[in-house]
Amino acid sequence: MSFGGQIRPRFEHYSNRLWQGNVDQDFYSQRIALHTDLVLGKYVRVFGELYHGYTSHEKEFAEYDEVGFHQAFIDFKIPLQESSSLVFRLGRQEMAFGAARLVGFREGPNIRRTFDATRATYKVGKTNIQAFYGKEVRPLFEAFDNKFTLFDGDATNPQLWGLYSKFKIKNFTGLNELYYFGFQSDQSRFNDVSGEETRHSIGLRRFGKLGKRWNYNTELIYQFGEIGNSDISAFNIEMDWHYELINTIWRINPGLKLEYTSGDKHLGDGKVNTFNPMFVNPAYYSLAATITPVNMISVHPSVSVQPTEKLNLYAEWGFFWRASKNDGLYSPPRFVARPANGITDKSLGNQLGFKAEYEFNRHLSLELDISYFIAGDFLKESGESENIFHFAPTLSYKF
Repeated sequence: MSFGGQIRPRFEHYSNRLWQGNVDQDFYSQRIALHTDLVLGKYVRVFGELYHGYTSHEKEFAEYDEVGFHQAFIDFKIPLQESSSLVFRLGRQEMAFGAARLVGFREGPNIRRTFDATRATYKVGKTNIQAFYGKEVRPLFEAFDNKFTLFDGDATNPQLWGLYSKFKIKNFTGLNELYYFGFQSDQSRFNDVSGEETRHSIGLRRFGKLGKRWNYNTELIYQFGEIGNSDISAFNIEMDWHYELINTIWRINPGLKLEYTSGDKHLGDGKVNTFNPMFVNPAYYSLAATITPVNMISVHPSVSVQPTEKLNLYAEWGFFWRASKNDGLYSPPRFVARPANGITDKSLGNQLGFKAEYEFNRHLSLELDISYFIAGDFLKESGESENIFHFAPTLSYKF
């Protein structure tokens, strides 16, 4: 049996939050987590974790929870050959797959994402195959009020199921991921359509290293299904390259990320082309969590620098446009923040981001996250459009 946990205090400042003039906020938040891991022989493991989340200004979703079971699952390991394993897991658990383009931990807020789920994981060599079914946990505000919904047929929590695989192809550099995710929500809204949504995602990812300096990550996702009486046909493609300057003292690493996420092409045509990022991290485009990868074209030149072994610096300048002029702007995780309303300008703006991480030791680290979002013409034509400044130092102690 082992014990551990995390204490994560954070201070945040917003100027013009959600582009609203004179909406300045300063507040404190914290995460406290405690877990225990019990291994019973070779084949059984029991894991439990408690979470507490607090914010000083108001109770926000995924930020405030007096106390609750964040994880509580049991593993059963089936003995196979020496180089392979099969593990069945049942209970409340975190799940993230690949680069977390569709299913991630929600690390930014105080309460990370969990699922009430059952999962089977088979590993042999560099091959990993997982099959799963679960329902997203909706963290509520009071003590121990986050209901276990896996076997509750009346629960309206969004559902997730699918198959995920990671493998290497002989004589090909890098690794591969091929996956299928199913998603169901009783009530979804995209552009001009709303209703029950059943969506299927098929994805392929290739990532790895070319030579000593090039790191690459390419992912393609296609989605189909239906919302209400409308058919879904949407896609996302991302390309991310980094080049390591290996002969420099500070380990300078410039990079470029390109992303295209489809939006709805035509109004009232019985088709939905809006991509659904499902369970993506709300801090995908910075800790300020103002926009999310839906109906978006983005370009992200970046550079990371490591002056010392303990200090990492990262700077990025992101440029954003709407992919379709007939679709709007979406906020995390997948909600319409600004409808198109006939506005033809696609420019959403650009964002300067900076992150510094310092690791004092294996227990204690400090992270500083700063972003400045400069509003584009679409925001100016659709409502309030003040530039957003966000500042967030975070201390983390793990034991």
